[in-house]
Amino acid sequence: MQVKFIDAFGLTFPKIPDTTKKIIYAYGARGVLSVAAKRMTFLIDQDGLIAHVWPDVTLEGHAADVVRVLKEAKARL
Repeated sequence: MQVKFIDAFGLTFPKIPDTTKKIIYAYGARGVLSVAAKRMTFLIDQDGLIAHVWPDVTLEGHAADVVRVLKEAKARL
């Protein structure tokens, strides 16, 4: 799924699944996990700071919204 997403949208940066939860803890996002995992997306900028958060991810339309935010961020550079 990760590779398909990257290929489909022509991303030139890694999309990192956090299977070990190291990233969740590093960014203080532990609260996103309760009894069942909650999907969230964090856009991390080149300085390692959180540039955008999608707190309630649903698959419908999410990829398009991520691409929109990436394009907006790129335009500001």
